[in-house]
Amino acid sequence: MSRRVLIVEPDLAGRTMMERTLAGVGFSAHASASAHEARGVLDGGEVLVVVIDELAGTGGALAEVRWLHATYPTVPLIVTGGLLSRRVMLELVRLHVADALVKPFTPAELRGAVMRAINERANLHEASLEYAAAITEARHALARGDIADARPLLARAHAISPLDAEVMALHALVSELGGRDDEAARGYRAAIALRDEEASAAPDPHEGLARLAAYRGAEPVSVLPASRRGLPVRVVSDPGDELGQQNGRPEDQGAHLVLLSLGLTFEDHGALFLRDGPGPRAFAVIASSLRPESVAAALEELGAGALSAWPATAARLDLARVEQLRRAPSEEAS
Repeated sequence: MSRRVLIVEPDLAGRTMMERTLAGVGFSAHASASAHEARGVLDGGEVLVVVIDELAGTGGALAEVRWLHATYPTVPLIVTGGLLSRRVMLELVRLHVADALVKPFTPAELRGAVMRAINERANLHEASLEYAAAITEARHALARGDIADARPLLARAHAISPLDAEVMALHALVSELGGRDDEAARGYRAAIALRDEEASAAPDPHEGLARLAAYRGAEPVSVLPASRRGLPVRVVSDPGDELGQQNGRPEDQGAHLVLLSLGLTFEDHGALFLRDGPGPRAFAVIASSLRPESVAAALEELGAGALSAWPATAARLDLARVEQLRRAPSEEAS
């Protein structure tokens, strides 16, 4: 088994001290002033632990720590620093670093931190697998329309990673689909704050807030009333921009149905969530991606009318293909 530890420390004297300390207990220490400079060592896959200073690299405090966390998520990180303020410590918790050492620290403290990180690595790997499984199953449940099944799965993921943007966004989505819009808005804003330093997958918290603003009191319903059947449909791919434009254009003030996509699955027949209220517009939210097959399936289920889209959405969605798929059942019947 590899005993290699990567030391990322801008100060030469500090690097030398840590190399000697770890070599004395049988570790092979590779030292570098920057994590990017040591990428070849990291890509070799033999690094057990990285000990990195919060100011390493040229991108500012914790820049290289964030990069390591995103690029090599399974490698435990021990972050060192002369201050490690409360704000920094909170971010280190969110980044799931293995340990933090305030400078100056003793050789014994360094050795202890490295040994703890190695012992916890297997547990962290198991937790990562459990998190990934819980998130995947929660997405599948929402794509099926099983909101109740998604809740305990997200609770499991949240227990493993309480400051994760994706978990927070999916919690907010569950609240949104359940009609608890105030709770959903708080969740989406929290997800946006957490997303500042990480690349999180859909659902996009900004889109969630845009949807909530557009609903304006429209409640979740199981089916749309007969008076809504046959309404013209406006397909929207960017709720923030396109729903705002709809509010300001006279031709969009009449009764119509807004079709939105959550992008939770690439399957063509994901769940369909409905919102309705006293205003002229009703909302149909499909769990699947915005593809001709999924849009056509939703329109058939809704008994919807004429189809249109803003130019930005029309550029992404082949409307002619949607209409062709809509005509296919009637053509086959004849």
